[in-house]
Amino acid sequence: MNDTRGRLVIYLVAFAAVFVILFGIRSSASIINPILLAAVITITVLPIPGRLKKRGLPGWLSLVLTILLVVVILLLVIFTVFFSVAKLSTEIPVYLAEGSEQATEDLSSTSTTTIQIDQVTTSIGPIAQSALAAVLDVLVAFGLALVIFFFMISAALALPTPSRMGLDPGSSIIKRVSELTEDVRKYMTVLTGVNFLVGVTDFIFLSILGVDYALLWGMLAWFMGYIPSIGFIIALIPPVLMAYAQFGLQTALIVLVGYILINGGVENFYKPKVMGQKLLVSPLVVFVGLFIWGYLLGGIGAILAVPMTMLVIIIMENFEGTRPIAVLMRYTGEEKKEEREEAAKHVQGLWGKVKGSIQPDKDSKDKAE
Repeated sequence: MNDTRGRLVIYLVAFAAVFVILFGIRSSASIINPILLAAVITITVLPIPGRLKKRGLPGWLSLVLTILLVVVILLLVIFTVFFSVAKLSTEIPVYLAEGSEQATEDLSSTSTTTIQIDQVTTSIGPIAQSALAAVLDVLVAFGLALVIFFFMISAALALPTPSRMGLDPGSSIIKRVSELTEDVRKYMTVLTGVNFLVGVTDFIFLSILGVDYALLWGMLAWFMGYIPSIGFIIALIPPVLMAYAQFGLQTALIVLVGYILINGGVENFYKPKVMGQKLLVSPLVVFVGLFIWGYLLGGIGAILAVPMTMLVIIIMENFEGTRPIAVLMRYTGEEKKEEREEAAKHVQGLWGKVKGSIQPDKDSKDKAE
């Protein structure tokens, strides 16, 4: 019985420690977000200076060109989005009025319908303002990440190799770190290219239809592409509403169908293949991680949900107690079936111990009496 109580205390302390850590992450999200963004950007572009050096450029020039490339791209994105959002915020009442008129014409002109439309229009205004404020917060995080990125990539390139630091390059920890950085780099590189093409396609598509702020909606599709499952839905809503306010229901439906074909096709067919076959992460785990990291870190957490989930899985794989859970979180298809079955049995046994600690069986109670 004492052993049972001891296990119960250990489980409760571990459970409380997890909640304390999660609360600390959520409370310090404004500090953590720029650091995480800078780290992911650094990992993604880290091979570029080495490739430039192989082409004959000096080391310092390779570093400067890499930093300039990242800074120029991010500053262009930040300033474009900032000025577009600032202009849009002043024109929202106009588009809301136009949308209200379109809805009145499409439905009917009865007093009841008009009252309902006015209620919807009144509620959309604060939601739009809150969304714009959230976008500005993300832009601030990206601005801070640029400053941190400058120091991170300089330190990463100046850092000596593991052998020079007295570490064994073949050790499991070094291999795990290398695997993590390689997985994150592969994921971010492929996804950035795909999202960029999707954003450009959306921009051209909306420009042909004459929808206002097509460039802003294309950039929104680019960034929302990093958010699994629900990102393309979030990117879909503003241009559909804009098209409806400008041109009516027919154009809005065209935009809806176009986004479903372009963004939805990439989201439902290409991205699961990348996450499943290349990153070996279960799509279900990614979906759950999206909500967890989004709750803890906000919008930046949703964007970085996949790299952060991969980090957690790799950390869990390095501890015997959590390794079976990490094995189940991986996506391996028919491969390593025996290992997954063994891990499932281990987790079931662990759950049995937890239940036994909370609800001791009858024999244990009789012995205690």
